[in-house]
Amino acid sequence: MKKTLMFFFFIILCFFTSLNFAKNNSVTSPDNTAASEAGKWYFGGNLGANVWNDYILISAEPMIGYNFSSKFSSGIKAHYSFIKENYKNRENFTYHNFGGSLFMRYSPVPLGYLHAEFAFTNYEHHNYNQLNQKYESERIWVPFVLLGAGYRQPIGPNATAYAEILFDVLQDKNSPFKKWEPIVHVGIAVGF
Repeated sequence: MKKTLMFFFFIILCFFTSLNFAKNNSVTSPDNTAASEAGKWYFGGNLGANVWNDYILISAEPMIGYNFSSKFSSGIKAHYSFIKENYKNRENFTYHNFGGSLFMRYSPVPLGYLHAEFAFTNYEHHNYNQLNQKYESERIWVPFVLLGAGYRQPIGPNATAYAEILFDVLQDKNSPFKKWEPIVHVGIAVGF
């Protein structure tokens, strides 16, 4: 647990150091004043649904971010997922998972970006108790360090569609992602 907390504080330190670096290296206009704050904020996220046989998943991941320059942005996300599993010869399970994350994006090319994210998600976990022969529920916090790349395509004056592929490089023992299993996000971000 100490290692997780130390790692979490390291990520936050990197986040605020990056904020300071981006603020000090912001784009300036020809009259030597800082670029307008309008249009630097963006919001969006992902909505998901999966229905297969006796399995239902519904998820939402809103995000808000800030463009510090044309190449660097950072923001936060919230995560929520509802899962229902129905089994014919066993108990049915319902899960409510939630969490949040901090992310940073660097754009070495105009439409592509590199993505780094620290996420902390609370999962509901069911274990079978042999003594009382029942399933018991417990909640566990799982950290993730997601690294990957993405592509964005403008779809309007203030809107962008994006797709990204991320990998969990931390590989916590409770992670639902298998080693090097890609995590694919597709969504829309709108500037304001």
